[in-house]
Amino acid sequence: MNVKIKISTYIKDKTDGETQAEVTGHNVGECIEALIRQYPGLKGEILDDRGMILLRWMIYINNESISSSDELSHPVKEGDVIEFLPVVAGG
Repeated sequence: MNVKIKISTYIKDKTDGETQAEVTGHNVGECIEALIRQYPGLKGEILDDRGMILLRWMIYINNESISSSDELSHPVKEGDVIEFLPVVAGG
């Protein structure tokens, strides 16, 4: 499946300033792996060393938040848009 990934301004310095990428995958995990292959500088920026989503990110598909329990295995379909938004804490 061809999927678009919106690249957060927080990590676009690792993608030569690109703010969007097109990748192929059947689930979020495959899409992230494809993105990291395209932009090796993203290694360690989205996934931890065990291959899990870093806690600093919330993942959205087509502007809808997906459950943290199945983020990586969450299926995607042709034309979906994945977006990583930073978790914001305040006080």
